[in-house]
Amino acid sequence: MADLQLRGTFHTGLTVESMDNTLKFLCEGLGYKLLSRAPRDPRNQERVTGVPGADVEVAYVEGAGYQLEILEYKGPADHKTFSPRPCDAGHWHLCLIVNDINAALDVARKHGLQMDGREVITVDQGPNTGNQIFYADIPGGFTIEFTTRVNG
Repeated sequence: MADLQLRGTFHTGLTVESMDNTLKFLCEGLGYKLLSRAPRDPRNQERVTGVPGADVEVAYVEGAGYQLEILEYKGPADHKTFSPRPCDAGHWHLCLIVNDINAALDVARKHGLQMDGREVITVDQGPNTGNQIFYADIPGGFTIEFTTRVNG
């Protein structure tokens, strides 16, 4: 038996409530390029996910040298929105490096990202000391961290 060798990372898949809203933010707000958008065969989705009634539309976007797979499920009828807080197990975020934290904040606000109780901070310890960061949530989607990079 051959040893497994990791060859790279292809994409990160993100399930969202609204494909249209998410693509508008990613493409218009952040400059991602839409590569494809189409429904998938529900029978194949059931087989790959193990979810009976899995009915999904999938889009691929690319920006800053990385692809995201955006998924919007129409079925099964009992699919749910999962909204853990950053401190809850199962939460994750996508971190994007930007040249201007205030411009990123303006884009996030313009596109209706949620930032309740959050603010821009400057990291004061660890390997990211000096970076400015903030978290924002795509409604019915996922969390994005915007960061500047002082050392990198």
